[in-house]
Amino acid sequence: MIAISIIAILTAIAVPNIISWLPNYRLKSAARDLVSNMQKARMEAVKRNVTVVLDFVPANDMYEMFVDDGAGTSGNANNFTRDSGETLLGTFVMPNDVTLSSASFSGGTQEAGFNSRGLPANSRIGNVILLNNNSRYYKTTLSFAGNIKLRMSSDGATWN
Repeated sequence: MIAISIIAILTAIAVPNIISWLPNYRLKSAARDLVSNMQKARMEAVKRNVTVVLDFVPANDMYEMFVDDGAGTSGNANNFTRDSGETLLGTFVMPNDVTLSSASFSGGTQEAGFNSRGLPANSRIGNVILLNNNSRYYKTTLSFAGNIKLRMSSDGATWN
């Protein structure tokens, strides 16, 4: 009985801590998945010798990755729009408690991509910001050289 009581007390202490930890874990996981998917888009662009685009839709907390090669009867290559016939490489939805706050790239667009040399297509650079209800932020930045950088903030203004 004493052992069961001790286990019950430890469980009562641990469960609230684990529950409060989950939203931050989901946010960090979503941010790392975004960086991985951006790297995958760059590798696919080089491998296929085409432009691969990431189209962010903050209103729906999701983004798509597709090959922008103009495939199909009415497709236009390199227009940063998924035309019929262009290959969809994935649709990614944010997990619970994670919001795709913004996606801002050169020219005021919400699309980024990589060309066949692994550089940002059409020199579209910028960042994507993810956040959760605990006021924690992650910003993924795409540079001119095609580098992808992940930074964290607790206030949305100062980035580590």
